[in-house]
Amino acid sequence: MRSRVPINARAAQSGVALVMALLVVAIAALLAYGLSSQAMIDLTRANTLARSEESRQLALGMEDWAMAILHQQMLSDDGYDSRLQPWASPPPPMPVQGGIVTGQIDDLNGRFNLNSLLKPGDGGRDPVAMERFIRLLAVLELPPAIAYAVADWIDADSSVEGAGAEDLEYLRADPPYRAANRPMVHPAELRWVQGVSDEIYQRLRDHVCALPINTPTQINLNTATLAVWRSLDPAISAELAERMYNRGRAQYKTPQEAFAELEQAGILLGPEQKPSLGVSSSYFLATAQVRVGDHQTRYYSLLQRTREGERVLQRSRGLYD
Repeated sequence: MRSRVPINARAAQSGVALVMALLVVAIAALLAYGLSSQAMIDLTRANTLARSEESRQLALGMEDWAMAILHQQMLSDDGYDSRLQPWASPPPPMPVQGGIVTGQIDDLNGRFNLNSLLKPGDGGRDPVAMERFIRLLAVLELPPAIAYAVADWIDADSSVEGAGAEDLEYLRADPPYRAANRPMVHPAELRWVQGVSDEIYQRLRDHVCALPINTPTQINLNTATLAVWRSLDPAISAELAERMYNRGRAQYKTPQEAFAELEQAGILLGPEQKPSLGVSSSYFLATAQVRVGDHQTRYYSLLQRTREGERVLQRSRGLYD
């Protein structure tokens, strides 16, 4: 005789089966959602990488334009560089598929080279450069102690000079770190120097640069910023600096022309000051701002121009912002 399953038992079995079915469906839905989410993440990542690579290639194109126009200026053999020349005029915005590219070239020889605080070769302090940097800080209404802190940051020893700072001060920070004890490779390093806040860096960044010290660098009197002009000598007043700066349109063909104009104003630069002043430039910063879709980035290229040609010393993204 066949046994009969009670109705309650059959209902219970049906309920278990239903729960198992719902559980399978739920797991399948979760797996499908996970796969879909991962696919969306992968698609977004791939799109971002593609936009980034496209932006980088466009920035490299702007870099090529900068080197070409600087080379043309070199071939013109004017013997000087000024903001009235073609390289200093930004090109019109260039439309590209899905976006736009803009760019400009800045003459870094018109800024104070932070690495010039050390003498090429022996690495000792350069008194002329130290005095100029202290005056530049004064013009910008910044503490003079920053000059000593920067000099200690880039010199090779661990001895504190003046109001500077070395490892002992930096190791007290949170998190602790050490002084670089080498020349700066980028002016953004100032943010790590004792006494330099982000606000101070923003006030300094358009007037300073970090150039190699294996060869002496000159300040280009045609492209020097107004603050740099005032830092050249303590006797240069704000009014005289404005006149020499000429609203950024200075165009001295030789440094002697500028020296003569200073002498007419009663300022005689000493023999220790003149060698670091000139009217031509070797280092430029090419900036490319690229917008493709909703992806917008600034690229920077540190360029060196010589008689042998132009070369890229450094590329960065966003570090000058």
